Amino acid sequence: MKKENKFFRFATLCSGIVALFAFVSLGAIGYGAGSNAAISVVGDGIPGKAMKINGAGFLPDEVIELVLEMEDVPIIVGKKGETIKAKEDGTFTATTNYPHKFVAIPGFWDLTAKGSKGTNARCKVEIKKP
Repeated sequence: MKKENKFFRFATLCSGIVALFAFVSLGAIGYGAGSNAAISVVGDGIPGKAMKINGAGFLPDEVIELVLEMEDVPIIVGKKGETIKAKEDGTFTATTNYPHKFVAIPGFWDLTAKGSKGTNARCKVEIKKP
């Protein structure tokens, strides 16, 4: 009877460890803060001019919301009605404009890409004086 009890405890411990590793590994494949997602911006930083945003490491078909934070004021980036969606390989490209000169504040600001499935990425964006 004691051997069966030890075996049961050992089996329970092993299954708990396996479940823990499965849960922890979710962060390594692109979920939440532990993901390997990244974004970058291509543009000259001049208010009102074109800005291209590239992303990688997102989950396939994940819908991406881009938010630029100037002076702690979140500004949703993109065109009205446009949905930004990651491709099957986890990449996306979006084209928009830097904030207009009447609302743009020169400096380096955070651009955040928030995925609908929990993937997030952040980069700095420079906005120059108009």
